[in-house]
Amino acid sequence: MTCNQTPKTIVSFPKPPATPAPVGLTGSQSAVGTRFLISDNPETINSTTTTFTNGFATLWSDTSTGNSTVRYRAFLWHYNNTGASIKVGITLGNAGASSYSIHNLNNAIQVVPIGQISSLGICAAAALVGGTMDSIAPTNSSVAAGQIGVVKEWTVGNGEIVGGVIEFSISNTVANVAMNYRVRTVAANSVSANLSQNQTAVVNYYTNPANNSTHPRGSWGFADIASSVSYKAGSGWAYYNASNGNLDNLMTASNSYKISGAPASQGPADSDKGHYGVKYNLTVTLSNDTGSEKKVKIYVGARGTEYYAGAVKWSGDGVTYKIPALKSYLDTPGTNQEGVEVVTVTVAPGAVITRIITLSTAGAASTPALIAFQTL
Repeated sequence: MTCNQTPKTIVSFPKPPATPAPVGLTGSQSAVGTRFLISDNPETINSTTTTFTNGFATLWSDTSTGNSTVRYRAFLWHYNNTGASIKVGITLGNAGASSYSIHNLNNAIQVVPIGQISSLGICAAAALVGGTMDSIAPTNSSVAAGQIGVVKEWTVGNGEIVGGVIEFSISNTVANVAMNYRVRTVAANSVSANLSQNQTAVVNYYTNPANNSTHPRGSWGFADIASSVSYKAGSGWAYYNASNGNLDNLMTASNSYKISGAPASQGPADSDKGHYGVKYNLTVTLSNDTGSEKKVKIYVGARGTEYYAGAVKWSGDGVTYKIPALKSYLDTPGTNQEGVEVVTVTVAPGAVITRIITLSTAGAASTPALIAFQTL
């Protein structure tokens, strides 16, 4: 996978004051029409978290109605702790009367040792934001009526994690006829297993009893988040929280696709409040009514309890950069915290500049992401 984007240099900037606290950004749905699926629960696959039935475990499944073609973006994040190699993949079940095609695959999913989990997440985020995902062929390009095909599959060794983002389209070969289908993320406890033989029910989601944490699982009819913010040059430091778990938490368990008739334990596990696998497009409007030229710096830092990492692009130059692991403000002593500088913008007197910051959170990173503005 191509993720050769340059990492931003880690710098420091002042932590936000306790009062006023950073402002939570308000989000809206973007990339409506692309279905987004996240399969991150159970994150760790082992005998405690995951029940295999006849050698298979369906980790999540999704469908939509009334469509003859559907574009998907899926975020997978599963760590194999079973003690043996397993197979993980995405399948398409065709319950219609004509064949379906699987096409236009863009892949940013890799299998790596668990010790490389941070770089795995950063790489996938950079490929997504930078548009450098690999164009690949599906395992099965055509699925006959009444059959199950494999979109893509991976062998995952014990102690390895399969993670990242993949995009693909499914279409009815008969034009303008709605499909009757089911997309599944599947694990098999044998690397020789045929994933197309699996139609087991979705496994129960897992909540860690040690800290009561639940990783996300679900699917929605939109793939990205949009928000906006305005900053007046000369107004001092200003701080905002993106992926704040509140005002921009739009991919929730309550509005996710739900399997009709399934018990609650098989349903959506939790919201994708960290926006893993999602592009967060923040429209930034900079204005200057001071009467003199001003320079505005914009930073990204970590506002969660652990590190933040991912990728960032400023539409002014269109260049994507990796965001390396930035320590939480809670883990940095003193009045400053780690961050990266997104851009320095010169704003002429009376000028108004509007640009877009695109962010994507790396798998395993913590949110919110802190957006900070400074006038020099």
